[in-house]
Amino acid sequence: MLLVSSFQTHAQGRKEKSPYRVTGIVMDESTGQPMEYATVTLLNYPDSTLVGGIATGVDGKFELGFKTFGKYILKVGFIGYERYFRNFEVNENTSNRTFQAGEILIHPLTANIQEVTVRANQNAVEYKIDKKVVHVQEQYTAISGNAVDVLENVPSIQVDIEGNVNLRGNSNFTVLIDDKPTVLEANDALQQIPAGMIKDIEIITNPSAKYDPEGTAGIINIITKKRTLEGMSGIAHLDVGLGDKYGGDFLLNYRTEHFNFYGGADYTDRQYPGSVEERNRSYIQDTTFFLNSDGDRTRNRQRLSGRVGMEWFPNDKNTLSISARYGSRGGEHVSTTTYEEWNNYSTNSSIYSSRETSERGGDFFALNSEFSHQFSSKDHKLDLQLMYYLREGEDNSVNLLRNSQDEIRNGQKSLEGGPGMGMRYRINYQQPFFKAFNIEVGAQGRWGDSEEWNEMYYYNTTSDSYVLQPRFSHESDYANSTHAGYALAKGEWNNLGYQFGVRGEYTFRDIRLLTTGDQFSIDRWDFFPSVHFSYQLPDNHQLMASYSRRIDRPRGWYLEPFLTWSDAYNVRRGNPNLVPEYIDSYEIGYQKEFDRNSISVEAYYRSTENRIERVRSVYQENIMLQTFDNVGTDYSLGTELMLNLTPFEWWETSLTGNFYEYRVKGQLNDVDFDRHSFTWSLRWGQIFNITDNTRLQLNPFYQSPEVEAQEKEEGFFAIHGALRQSFMNNKLNLTLQVRDIFGTARFESETDGIDFYSYRLYRHESPIVMLNLTWRINNYRNGRRNTRGGQDMDFDEGQGMEE
Repeated sequence: MLLVSSFQTHAQGRKEKSPYRVTGIVMDESTGQPMEYATVTLLNYPDSTLVGGIATGVDGKFELGFKTFGKYILKVGFIGYERYFRNFEVNENTSNRTFQAGEILIHPLTANIQEVTVRANQNAVEYKIDKKVVHVQEQYTAISGNAVDVLENVPSIQVDIEGNVNLRGNSNFTVLIDDKPTVLEANDALQQIPAGMIKDIEIITNPSAKYDPEGTAGIINIITKKRTLEGMSGIAHLDVGLGDKYGGDFLLNYRTEHFNFYGGADYTDRQYPGSVEERNRSYIQDTTFFLNSDGDRTRNRQRLSGRVGMEWFPNDKNTLSISARYGSRGGEHVSTTTYEEWNNYSTNSSIYSSRETSERGGDFFALNSEFSHQFSSKDHKLDLQLMYYLREGEDNSVNLLRNSQDEIRNGQKSLEGGPGMGMRYRINYQQPFFKAFNIEVGAQGRWGDSEEWNEMYYYNTTSDSYVLQPRFSHESDYANSTHAGYALAKGEWNNLGYQFGVRGEYTFRDIRLLTTGDQFSIDRWDFFPSVHFSYQLPDNHQLMASYSRRIDRPRGWYLEPFLTWSDAYNVRRGNPNLVPEYIDSYEIGYQKEFDRNSISVEAYYRSTENRIERVRSVYQENIMLQTFDNVGTDYSLGTELMLNLTPFEWWETSLTGNFYEYRVKGQLNDVDFDRHSFTWSLRWGQIFNITDNTRLQLNPFYQSPEVEAQEKEEGFFAIHGALRQSFMNNKLNLTLQVRDIFGTARFESETDGIDFYSYRLYRHESPIVMLNLTWRINNYRNGRRNTRGGQDMDFDEGQGMEE
């Protein structure tokens, strides 16, 4: 009621003016005439984030308000004219708090405006003191996919042929969406986000103490597209591909001076066929058992989600936002496999077939609220965040084995599921004292409760039915809470930037097995320091250095001490004695920008104590047991290079390489081991501007072999391509996307232990061909339009829904 009353009171009050303004008049340099409908945009300096925008009037004049003093970039554009940029600063002493830009002269690019399209490409990667910001607007090869497809072209990221993401060789990382935690597992969350909705991706390999330290490799923060200009805007995508692949998404936004409303939804349904070949040996006493298999499998992924939100700006100091997101995810895995089984004492082999069907899915819901209050300056503010979430998951799989006479030899059915709920909060306060010293303090925490159950059934050939197996069926309850406080000191002194942080964190976790009465608990304090430096050298040279300490706590199902059958030949058991991984990470980097080109070099060293890995061993004849163990310590020492070049107007290219020495040593099954490998990956991204409205992109890449405690993965090469055609001033884009053009991508691995050896080769169907249609809606408050040379004069692509 209070919020509703506030809305009503504000709606009846007078319209509040912004305290600071920039004014000017836009003129055609060649004719001296005022320019109507030129777009005037205000950007923050130095990160170029959008503050606001307006169109000039019939007399070419504009007056644009903004809320806080500081440094800004004034940008003026008109289709067929060179863009105008100007830096300026407004402070409390500025006359009338208004910056007068005066006459702004813009020059025509050509006499024939119908043949001109202005492009404003950014450098692919922007370096800040504690993160890399990857601008993904030019990633046409991933436009029909999701966040995982985009990440294939991002520095520090590796994506294998099955879509599993690694951050500098490590799969333990945290995913944020618009700086907010997600209720899903990291890879599930990335699969949920359509590529067309992504503006930027922030790679934070050495997070400061401000961030949750969970995840050994760091943080991937997905920044989605938003709108800041007033009026109605939107963006929609429609995808269709060969082999039963289709989907679509949309986002609509309506903004006034004091309110912003948005809503969107997405749906995807895709089939991923492939083939699997396996060769397995297991040793029990003096007998060697052989199990070979070949088969086809199809994975189907479905997702449906929607989001709505509202932001309220009652004045220039306060912002309140409420948003909700609902989603449903599902997947089906169907495989048909032929097995051949024998041992070293038998003269005959058994041949039979297997059909396995598994389904995985569930719903989730999250409600977010945020409040921000700005004090006397834009860097002096208080932020509050609160999130409540619910999720439900259910997995089931059915596996039937048939002999050569098509008779059921045996079968089993496995069911798993359970609901979960929780809350997260965050309080953050920033206080600037002077340029050389600022502080940031805050508190962050979460509570969570979930129930997990699993049931196992064996097929009874006599009764032709499935019979519950109580000894393999369990029920458990999880309670988890983590609370933290942190403080940072940061600032700039001459060309030196610094940031020191420390975080104290308390964790309580309790796991109760309801079927047996067993209980496992964690009750501990941890401390996490962080240090970041940057130094600005002359001529756009920059040096960066950082250190952070992080933690990776075992997931709940890693700790479950009971057996869970995956299929007839694989069984899983958790390890309640697991302890968290602790990671120390060091980085030093250098960046140089020159014209439209840039080069960056990063060196890094990371060590992980109590390294957690999946460990395999023989459970029974031809049946493998998978569990988890703290195997020892691993080390990574590497270099990451990136070069962005624009040799010609029609050719833009970037080369990214990651080269590191990896070593893991410790004890596995009471046996000492020490394994290492030199691992590297290389990407070469290219964009060819064939015409003003046609672009071709090619992205070849190579991933070298790499090792773990028991496993070695072979390298592979692949190349993706896309052709994009723009229509109607870039409001309509058509993109033909072809992934793995030559069918060279494959997942090949060898795993060995003291009592087994396993070889696996997976190939997916290729090439993957998708067609994407993108439509942008820009309908602004003033509603004014004009037509010159047969073209619709409206805000350009960069002024509407952010790219």
